[in-house]
Amino acid sequence: MTIELTRELRTRQVRHELLPDGTQPLVLELCHELWIARVRYCHWKSNDMLMRCLTGENDLDLLIHRADGQAFAGVLDKLGFRHALAPGGRDHPGVAHYYALDSATGGFVHIHAHFLLVLGDDTTKNFRLPIEVPYLESRGFDQVFPTPAPEFELAVYVVRLMVKHATWDAAAIGKGKIDAAERRELAWLLERADPEYTRAVVAEHLAGIGVELWEACLASVQTPARQTARLRLGRQVLRSLRPHARRPWPTDLALRATRRLTWGSKRYILRQPTKKRLSRAGATVAILGGDGSGKSTAVEGTAAWLGGPLLVHRTHLGKPRPSLLTLGVKGPMYVARAAGLLPGTAAVIDPRSATPEDFPGNAWALWHLLTARDRLREYRSARRVADRGGVVVSDRWPVEQIRLMDGPRTTWLLDHEHKVDTITRWICQAERSIYAQIAPPDVMVVLRIDPEVAVARRWDEEATYVRARNTEVLHADWSHTDAVVVDATQPPEDVLARIRSAVWERL
Repeated sequence: MTIELTRELRTRQVRHELLPDGTQPLVLELCHELWIARVRYCHWKSNDMLMRCLTGENDLDLLIHRADGQAFAGVLDKLGFRHALAPGGRDHPGVAHYYALDSATGGFVHIHAHFLLVLGDDTTKNFRLPIEVPYLESRGFDQVFPTPAPEFELAVYVVRLMVKHATWDAAAIGKGKIDAAERRELAWLLERADPEYTRAVVAEHLAGIGVELWEACLASVQTPARQTARLRLGRQVLRSLRPHARRPWPTDLALRATRRLTWGSKRYILRQPTKKRLSRAGATVAILGGDGSGKSTAVEGTAAWLGGPLLVHRTHLGKPRPSLLTLGVKGPMYVARAAGLLPGTAAVIDPRSATPEDFPGNAWALWHLLTARDRLREYRSARRVADRGGVVVSDRWPVEQIRLMDGPRTTWLLDHEHKVDTITRWICQAERSIYAQIAPPDVMVVLRIDPEVAVARRWDEEATYVRARNTEVLHADWSHTDAVVVDATQPPEDVLARIRSAVWERL
């Protein structure tokens, strides 16, 4: 039987009193902009939990008409969304991930965009149902998002459950059962879908499966059917979907088995989280500031925020991890210093005003050369992560505006070369060469605070030391850099909100 499946697209004003607490304004703005751009789309699945998408608890599963892809991309670019890539094997043709910062809540809005109706086992997503156009034409509005007709959603949902749970490999690893959330969604759809209309949808758009097999599958997922019976139905569904498969079934079966093993090992044994990479480019983010400026809190908060969905590496270029060479050389120096020997290695010298008479000796110079070498190693590691699409968040970074914390310590001696010996000159030149290889970070955040406020905050540390560092940061000229200067006297949550906004704009 042929029926008219196109429904008139109904629009209505959003009733804000019906929105849940914590609704992200960016989601509402996204819906508005997509409507203005006349993008044909719908929130195509999991609509029983649609309100959770408004608060960022769930991602937005949007199906977009492929002819409107450019308009959709333009809207996302306007609203500050960034394209992200899932780790190997988890990206699928016709499916993409986008993230944006909702500045009002500080959370991410995650769009899981589908230009093709792709489904299947989570490890391969091997099938594409070529019914995107009628699926979209059935849509109406459910408070905020356009959603498909429940009959379309139910018809596809039953197929999704079968290809996900009714296979031998899924049953073998304990994934053959329909869980409570899936049963709740199924009941929600059954309550809203007209049975006759649903059968018409299956007959016209899932003809390869057919009404009889589909209804048997529905009965199987509704009740605790015998595993063997469900697996038999699952085999029939997979056979019916073969014309829409991206890979032959033996290849897909082998790939599912392999990925279940490797992905499971990474997640449960190696404890490696699944994080996405930015497709455009990764970035190094350095947070600079003196002691008492709230730098450590800002680094921790920024790394935790970005590390929700993205691959994030946290480092400390101020206190880099020591290499084996550093441990082998500095270790005996520590012992000697504790015994009253080599006291010069602990000297604190201001490189901006030092004279040759202040030089404590080559042991001191070697100490700082090793520190420079360790910073270069950390920098190279950070750059590799960023160049692969990850984000590095660093506590401190060697920059020319700040010399008292992380810059070169010995190179001032090269202005007095005639007063130093050959070994000292070599050490100084080596340190200068190392720092010359450390490029500025991609995003630089500077926390400025009144030195006396910093001293009061860090009452347990040497006041002269804290005051000097914060004075240098306060009076440094950042006008010729891309640094984001933040007033660190604000409450920590306001400082972090400013950092989030600045970092996301520059990623």
